[in-house]
Amino acid sequence: MAQSRPRADRPAERVGGRVVISDRALSDLIGWTVLECYGVVGMASPNLYSGVARLLTRDKLHQGIRLERIDDHLKLELYLVVEYGLNVAEVAGNARAQVAYNVKKLAGRRVDEIHIHVQGVKVGDH
Repeated sequence: MAQSRPRADRPAERVGGRVVISDRALSDLIGWTVLECYGVVGMASPNLYSGVARLLTRDKLHQGIRLERIDDHLKLELYLVVEYGLNVAEVAGNARAQVAYNVKKLAGRRVDEIHIHVQGVKVGDH
């Protein structure tokens, strides 16, 4: 069956509606973005157990993210574990910039606030 192609002399039809992105989908996008950042070992649980950060597995990344949405405004709380020996402020700043960029680029949403909590520092496996 042949599809009709829009002709140059005919304006494209506008289709109404909206795109809804769930908080879980945004959290997954944010979690994977954070894991790609240099110096980030992983996401941590917001709750410290006996003063120790618990590193989350890749299927539970969303648990290290608190997302608040008011209309089109996003406020994020990220809980990270960073690699020992790196400048923590630089790692956190890089993660903040990457998350804001990817959420805007991939989800079309602007992030108004990103608060980063470094829950722990981990020595590499080497």
